[in-house]
Amino acid sequence: MNGYLIALIVLSAWIAAVYLLNRSKWFDRHGMSLMGPMVMWKTRKGREFIDRVAMRKRLWSFYGKLSLWICAGAMVTIMTLLLWEATIVSQVEEAPSPELILGIPGINPIIPLWYGILGLVVAIVVHELSHGIITRLGDMKITSLGILFFVFPVGAFVEPNESELQNTTRLKRAKVFAAGPASNLLLAMVVLGIFSGLMMSSVQPTHEGALTTGVVESSPAYYADIPQTSVVVSIGGQSVTSPEDVDQISAIDPGTAVSVDYYFEGELETAENIVYGMVVSYAVEGYAADESGLVAGMVLTSINGTSVRNMDDLRDAMDLTVAGQVVDVSAMSYNVTADAFVVDPEITSLTLSDKHDFYSEYYPGENEDAFIGDGYLGAGFLPMGLNLRDANYYSSMLAHPFEGDDTLDEFSMSWLRLIALPFLDLAPIRSPVTDLYEPTGAVSWMPDGVFWILTNSLYWIFWLNLMIGLTNVLPAVPLDGGYLFRDAFDYIVSKARSGYTKEQREKVVGTITLAFALMVLFLILWQLVGPAILN
Repeated sequence: MNGYLIALIVLSAWIAAVYLLNRSKWFDRHGMSLMGPMVMWKTRKGREFIDRVAMRKRLWSFYGKLSLWICAGAMVTIMTLLLWEATIVSQVEEAPSPELILGIPGINPIIPLWYGILGLVVAIVVHELSHGIITRLGDMKITSLGILFFVFPVGAFVEPNESELQNTTRLKRAKVFAAGPASNLLLAMVVLGIFSGLMMSSVQPTHEGALTTGVVESSPAYYADIPQTSVVVSIGGQSVTSPEDVDQISAIDPGTAVSVDYYFEGELETAENIVYGMVVSYAVEGYAADESGLVAGMVLTSINGTSVRNMDDLRDAMDLTVAGQVVDVSAMSYNVTADAFVVDPEITSLTLSDKHDFYSEYYPGENEDAFIGDGYLGAGFLPMGLNLRDANYYSSMLAHPFEGDDTLDEFSMSWLRLIALPFLDLAPIRSPVTDLYEPTGAVSWMPDGVFWILTNSLYWIFWLNLMIGLTNVLPAVPLDGGYLFRDAFDYIVSKARSGYTKEQREKVVGTITLAFALMVLFLILWQLVGPAILN
């Protein structure tokens, strides 16, 4: 069912229920009230618990100061990210759907219902409890506590005495605002450590082999229905324990029909009569392979008189060529009538491109003078059309997400990949990915089902705490970051323009605060409307 229709049905049902319950005075009898379509439940319970926790003044005083630094760093990070995203909007072919902006589990297509509710509840409780503790640390009263409902719990609040909060010092007030998002961010880091360092570090592949992370369309593997996330264990009778084993196959001639054994969803399967060889995975427009008619899915069987059984054969053949050289080639393509791969009579030769020219256009940072004059195809190749990785590819990526990062760019990309797991269909982790691994070591006693439920719960607690923490540090009132920014700017103006009256200072601060809030709103909306306008 269309996501917009689901959202409309759920929203309509919620509004109808709220209307009927309000008319029957049910909310009044249970201490609830309405804020538009949202239901607010207030209580005085819990204040004594917050008072007891806040008694460790030295600890919480240090934490309040730490929160300010955490929020300052996070505010710079999230604003930098928003500005960077604004610059690449023109490269986005399709804008994200409005559902992705709504952080409602079950409606937002990337947030699973129950994991989402769990992560959201944990994030809200931690956020508001932290506000309450630092409020009491500053000797300000808590008027009430409560929860906001909009289909699901979408917020919680610890309501400090507004008059005391406004009349206290800037530093005390800033600590109150900073405590919530800082706690979300710290909890996210702790939970990520458990998710990666304990849970994902404890799994091992159930089978040795080469993991298929992609299949080239129209390739031999594609027509043989070898699925993504399968583990190849043999090709043509030759054992495969890693992608390197496939790279070293030299006893099978290109174009030969072979059988491939692989595991998928825990079951051993066999694909028969698959044409073996190096398959074109892509051909860059305007370069040799594309100009000759080679397209993704074709099997390159020979070039310049050399049979291409593996990538080493292809590299060796290309090392003997120069740019502009015309070389003989042969390739096989799928023939619908014959329902088989046959030699393509139209692919007989090609004129090689210049490797230096290619790298100048696509990889300028990796270009070398030694590439000048070298023959180049401008295409990628994969065995039988299978993109193969080590069987521990997914587990290693999640257990050591920042391994090998030597630069800030690499570290940033690893963070983005970790956050993007839901968009890559890797969160929640489920079959067939879960079939690839089994818990070992400290968690070997857990049944597989329990292990993966706990692991997924940890990831979504991390993800939603990170998202809520980063969102709340945006310099836009009424978010916590907006109030932090307003007080910080008020302090700067009071020092830089000491002659200003209170009214003058408030006018300047209010104008700048509003401008930043509007800028943040624009940067968010630009991601939705920008691609449609520019493309």
